[in-house]
Amino acid sequence: MHHEPLNEITQNSQAPRRWLGAGALVILVAVVGAVWWRSAPTAAPKTPEQEEQETETSNGASGKIEIQPDIQRAAGLADQPAERRAIAETIQTTGVVGPDETRVAHIRPLADGRATGVVVRVGDRVGASQTLLVYDSITAGELISEYRVAVAWLERATAEADVARRSLERADNLVDIGAVARGERDRRAAEHQRAIAEMKSARAGVTNLEQKLLRLGVSEEDLARVRSGGEVNAASSSVVSAPFGGVVIEVNASQGEVITPERELFVVADLSRVWIQGDVYQKDIAKIRVGQNALVTVDAYPGETFTGRVTYVSDVLDPDTRTAKVRCEVPNRDGRLKVQMFATLALPVSMPRDMLLIPSRAVQEIDGVPTVFVRVDAEKFETRAVRVGAAIADSVEVIDGLKPGERVVTEGALMLKSQLKLRVEAEEGER
Repeated sequence: MHHEPLNEITQNSQAPRRWLGAGALVILVAVVGAVWWRSAPTAAPKTPEQEEQETETSNGASGKIEIQPDIQRAAGLADQPAERRAIAETIQTTGVVGPDETRVAHIRPLADGRATGVVVRVGDRVGASQTLLVYDSITAGELISEYRVAVAWLERATAEADVARRSLERADNLVDIGAVARGERDRRAAEHQRAIAEMKSARAGVTNLEQKLLRLGVSEEDLARVRSGGEVNAASSSVVSAPFGGVVIEVNASQGEVITPERELFVVADLSRVWIQGDVYQKDIAKIRVGQNALVTVDAYPGETFTGRVTYVSDVLDPDTRTAKVRCEVPNRDGRLKVQMFATLALPVSMPRDMLLIPSRAVQEIDGVPTVFVRVDAEKFETRAVRVGAAIADSVEVIDGLKPGERVVTEGALMLKSQLKLRVEAEEGER
């Protein structure tokens, strides 16, 4: 008998049974898993503290820094509260203090001569008509000689006019009694009129020479001595004077030098009012008008503001910078604003609006985001991303990210930024 066919049939019938058993096992596991998942407890929701911790862990840094008070003092760390203030929108630009060009005198002598004494130096304050330079003027000497002749001619003309007047008076008296003919009286009247005309001409000549000598610096006292027949030293009387009170800003003369009317000797500026010129971009020109107020600050007087007004806006733009010149006049009676000082101009161009302001130096860039360090308590600080707006002098507007009264670090923020960076690097190294 052969048994091999029976074994083959037996093996073929057992294979489907094994596959059936495996499938049943898989179904059983799936059912048990589903039952367990449905019966498993639901996870409790995370608290804000847990979410903050997970966020801090994922970011690698908490943004909070703890600094001991003694270290804060050693580093000069300081803070300041965010404040709300009503501020007008302003256009800011820089400028340079200069003299009022309508009150700058470029002084030259009126005649040739030789300087015998320079009385002032650069920086001296002078009054109106104050002597700046004394010089030996040949012209003044020649004019004094002409003045002597003119005075003598005036005296002679005056005497002749007086004689003619008395002769006419006698003729009038004799005509009344018939002792002198009417024709003789008319002749004497004509002589009197001619004498008066000559006297007036002589007086005009004397006055003209007096004016020339006075402009050359000859004093009234010297002229009086000439009229009385006395001698004067024309050289010592020839001076160059200041036309108005101000400050000497240039001196171009030395004792012994020859001077001429073509040569500028002094520049005197009245600095009781100064000009400050700034450049304004063309997009802002329409906001500026002549007559509006201007606020001026200089580094020499921190925290102090000088008030002026806009007096000129250029009609022509600079082709390179596309800016227009804006000129402001600022009173300077105490002389604190010096020529060539750098200044900052703030030009209000809108009605005041309420702004939350902090010092500009409190804002730091961290990963490209404007950030401030806010004091939490005596030892702790936290970073706060902020959205900033307009810059107002040395302050900046905070649009979002900060509340009024919160104290931001104004001095030592760089130290906190460095500490934060070191902390981030250390936490990343531990991962």
